[in-house]
Amino acid sequence: MSTLGVHFALSVADARKVLAATDPDDLVELIAVLEEKYLETGQWSFQLDRGWDALHRSLTDGQLLYGSGPFPLAYAVLGGRALDAGDDYTACFVEPSRVAETAQALPGVTREWLRSRYFALDPRAYGAALTDEDFDYTWSCFQGLPEFFARAAAAKRAVLFTTDC
Repeated sequence: MSTLGVHFALSVADARKVLAATDPDDLVELIAVLEEKYLETGQWSFQLDRGWDALHRSLTDGQLLYGSGPFPLAYAVLGGRALDAGDDYTACFVEPSRVAETAQALPGVTREWLRSRYFALDPRAYGAALTDEDFDYTWSCFQGLPEFFARAAAAKRAVLFTTDC
């Protein structure tokens, strides 16, 4: 089962720090600082909980790969630039222009569309049975993601997605 996934809409200064981190350990330390900073207020963070895995697969081509599937929905979770955060962490950085394009696409995702994509997944690749209960959980994790990307796009912020794996 996947671990918790979180998005952060980064200030320009924080985006520069993230992109400047060349050592995986330094990036993981910076992410810990950013988590504390951004999760405290909640305005510039969005938690997908463990639903990020099924959501990414359903929004893309069914695979759990960086940037898999068609743009711009592929940028909603594991899209953008994959950053080297070591073997135990995943971090993906989406530039503000790509955030804006993703923000425009996300409102078009309906429950019915996502449901059809979810139930088309390969359960062996997903690593779990495809159930109504799991889909409902995945859909509940999606709720608020379009609004988060819209806020980030309006503020011209980059988005960082992180999860420990």
